[in-house]
Amino acid sequence: MCLRNKIKLLSTVLLLQTLSVFADDSVINLHLATPHSFSSPKNSYMHALLTASLAAENKRVVFTYSAIPMNKKRAIEELSKPNSINLAWLSVDPTSQPSLVQTSMPLYKGLHGKRLLMIHKSQLHRFANINSLAELKPLIALQKQSWSDYHVLKRNGFNVNGDLDYEVMIKALNAGLADYFPRSISAIKAETSKQPYKDLVIEPTIMLQYSNHYHFYSDKSNQQLINILESGLQKIRESGEFERLYQQYIGGPEQGLNLPLRKVFHLK
Repeated sequence: MCLRNKIKLLSTVLLLQTLSVFADDSVINLHLATPHSFSSPKNSYMHALLTASLAAENKRVVFTYSAIPMNKKRAIEELSKPNSINLAWLSVDPTSQPSLVQTSMPLYKGLHGKRLLMIHKSQLHRFANINSLAELKPLIALQKQSWSDYHVLKRNGFNVNGDLDYEVMIKALNAGLADYFPRSISAIKAETSKQPYKDLVIEPTIMLQYSNHYHFYSDKSNQQLINILESGLQKIRESGEFERLYQQYIGGPEQGLNLPLRKVFHLK
């Protein structure tokens, strides 16, 4: 058999194997969005949560990622397109996305509504003396306009610079061109340790808090996928697996942040 025929035969075998895998209704193919920022790695917690939830429904999951990185806005748009992503975890107002369907259980238990501040260490004394929202709002906060925090902060009357990319925000904070960068409790320790400027630290006295819940979303045409995930999530919550995974992947970053001792500023 010539080399060309061997290649054709091999290609045919691989194609048939692929088709047989995805024809099997015990396999769920999840096509997810590649993170828009290189500083945001693929989410191990969500992988574990999806794998466990689908396993509870006797399903095996195959993950693929989009060739093009996507921010939140792009991901929402792509969910409704054929041959694009078919699932995303988002914090959005469901009434604003009538073409999408969602699971009901908060995936982060509201953790993403709790924000701590990354600041320059030379500003520690200044922030320690802030005791009200009125004192904090005039200072310059950093967020991207495409992030949910930007809109929350703006609606609450904060002074926000939303024009910079993540890496430039870090540089601006270090250079004193902005005062603080609110970040999720689940990410701030890792982000602060990885950024290149050692004078940037986690402010130890203040926490911003607002209602912010993440759910799995898909297009209405994928209602069956959401139904399966909903059932699986409820099963792993009842079995204790959800809490175990949450503590394994998310609980650790909360330690050492002195959350009960902080001044909590509630936002709408």
